[in-house]
Amino acid sequence: MSKLNIYSKSILKKISINDGLRVCVMRRIKPEYKFDIWIPMLAPPEKLLNDYIISKKINWKKFSEKFNKQVLSNNKHLIRILISIAKIRKVTLLCFEEVDDYCHRSLIIKECKKL
Repeated sequence: MSKLNIYSKSILKKISINDGLRVCVMRRIKPEYKFDIWIPMLAPPEKLLNDYIISKKINWKKFSEKFNKQVLSNNKHLIRILISIAKIRKVTLLCFEEVDDYCHRSLIIKECKKL
Protein backbone atom coordinates (compact mmCIF):
# COMPACT_ATOMS: atom_id res chain seq x y z
CA MET A 1 0.00 0.00 0.00
CA SER A 2 1.32 3.44 -0.90
CA LYS A 3 2.10 5.93 1.81
CA LEU A 4 -0.17 8.97 1.85
CA ASN A 5 1.73 12.22 1.59
CA ILE A 6 -0.95 14.43 3.10
CA TYR A 7 -0.21 17.21 5.54
CA SER A 8 -1.74 20.27 7.10
CA LYS A 9 -0.72 23.92 7.39
CA SER A 10 -2.20 27.32 8.12
CA ILE A 11 -2.85 29.30 4.96
CA LEU A 12 -1.28 32.27 6.79
CA LYS A 13 2.14 30.57 6.95
CA LYS A 14 4.78 31.25 4.33
CA ILE A 15 4.56 29.22 1.14
CA SER A 16 7.22 26.53 0.83
CA ILE A 17 8.29 24.38 -2.09
CA ASN A 18 7.87 21.50 0.37
CA ASP A 19 4.11 22.14 0.53
CA GLY A 20 3.54 20.20 -2.67
CA LEU A 21 0.00 20.67 -3.99
CA ARG A 22 -1.63 23.34 -1.82
CA VAL A 23 -5.32 22.53 -1.30
CA CYS A 24 -7.48 25.17 0.40
CA VAL A 25 -10.35 23.63 2.38
CA MET A 26 -11.90 26.89 3.60
CA ARG A 27 -15.39 28.15 2.86
CA ARG A 28 -14.33 31.78 2.37
CA ILE A 29 -11.10 32.93 0.80
CA LYS A 30 -9.31 36.24 0.40
CA PRO A 31 -7.36 37.42 -2.64
CA GLU A 32 -4.08 37.24 -0.72
CA TYR A 33 -4.48 33.50 0.01
CA LYS A 34 -2.24 31.41 -2.22
CA PHE A 35 -3.20 27.84 -3.10
CA ASP A 36 -3.38 25.51 -6.10
CA ILE A 37 -6.85 24.03 -5.63
CA TRP A 38 -9.85 25.26 -3.65
CA ILE A 39 -12.30 22.67 -2.33
CA PRO A 40 -14.91 24.61 -0.29
CA MET A 41 -17.10 21.48 -0.10
CA LEU A 42 -14.64 20.14 2.49
CA ALA A 43 -15.07 23.20 4.72
CA PRO A 44 -17.42 23.18 7.71
CA PRO A 45 -20.90 24.53 6.98
CA GLU A 46 -21.45 28.08 8.29
CA LYS A 47 -23.78 27.04 11.12
CA LEU A 48 -21.43 24.30 12.33
CA LEU A 49 -18.45 26.65 12.23
CA ASN A 50 -20.39 29.32 14.08
CA ASP A 51 -21.58 26.86 16.76
CA TYR A 52 -18.00 25.73 17.37
CA ILE A 53 -15.82 28.83 16.87
CA ILE A 54 -18.02 31.88 17.45
CA SER A 55 -20.79 30.98 19.88
CA LYS A 56 -18.98 27.96 21.41
CA LYS A 57 -22.26 26.03 21.65
CA ILE A 58 -20.48 22.77 20.88
CA ASN A 59 -17.12 21.28 21.82
CA TRP A 60 -14.51 19.65 19.58
CA LYS A 61 -15.98 16.18 20.02
CA LYS A 62 -19.44 17.30 18.90
CA PHE A 63 -17.96 19.40 16.08
CA SER A 64 -16.00 16.36 14.85
CA GLU A 65 -19.10 14.15 14.88
CA LYS A 66 -21.16 16.71 12.99
CA PHE A 67 -18.38 17.47 10.50
CA ASN A 68 -17.95 13.78 9.75
CA LYS A 69 -21.69 13.36 9.24
CA GLN A 70 -22.40 16.60 7.35
CA VAL A 71 -19.24 16.96 5.27
CA LEU A 72 -17.04 13.89 5.06
CA SER A 73 -19.78 11.30 4.62
CA ASN A 74 -21.28 13.36 1.78
CA ASN A 75 -18.00 13.99 -0.02
CA LYS A 76 -16.28 10.60 -0.17
CA HIS A 77 -15.55 11.23 -3.86
CA LEU A 78 -13.46 14.29 -2.94
CA ILE A 79 -11.65 12.36 -0.21
CA ARG A 80 -10.83 9.64 -2.74
CA ILE A 81 -9.43 12.25 -5.12
CA LEU A 82 -7.19 13.63 -2.35
CA ILE A 83 -6.04 10.09 -1.57
CA SER A 84 -5.20 9.41 -5.21
CA ILE A 85 -3.14 12.57 -5.45
CA ALA A 86 -1.45 12.06 -2.07
CA LYS A 87 -0.25 8.62 -3.18
CA ILE A 88 1.84 10.17 -5.95
CA ARG A 89 2.77 13.61 -4.59
CA LYS A 90 2.68 15.67 -1.44
CA VAL A 91 -0.62 17.39 -0.62
CA THR A 92 -0.94 20.11 2.01
CA LEU A 93 -4.41 21.02 3.27
CA LEU A 94 -4.80 24.70 4.11
CA CYS A 95 -7.16 26.70 6.28
CA PHE A 96 -6.94 29.59 8.70
CA GLU A 97 -6.20 27.78 11.98
CA GLU A 98 -2.57 27.95 13.16
CA VAL A 99 -2.42 24.28 14.20
CA ASP A 100 -4.70 21.45 13.23
CA ASP A 101 -5.25 19.81 16.64
CA TYR A 102 -8.80 21.19 16.73
CA CYS A 103 -9.24 21.99 13.05
CA HIS A 104 -11.24 20.19 10.39
CA ARG A 105 -8.02 19.64 8.41
CA SER A 106 -7.09 16.94 10.91
CA LEU A 107 -10.46 15.25 10.38
CA ILE A 108 -9.99 15.25 6.60
CA ILE A 109 -6.53 13.72 6.96
CA LYS A 110 -7.86 11.10 9.37
CA GLU A 111 -10.59 10.20 6.87
CA CYS A 112 -8.04 9.92 4.06
CA LYS A 113 -5.90 7.56 6.11
CA LYS A 114 -8.96 5.52 7.11
CA LEU A 115 -10.04 4.97 3.51
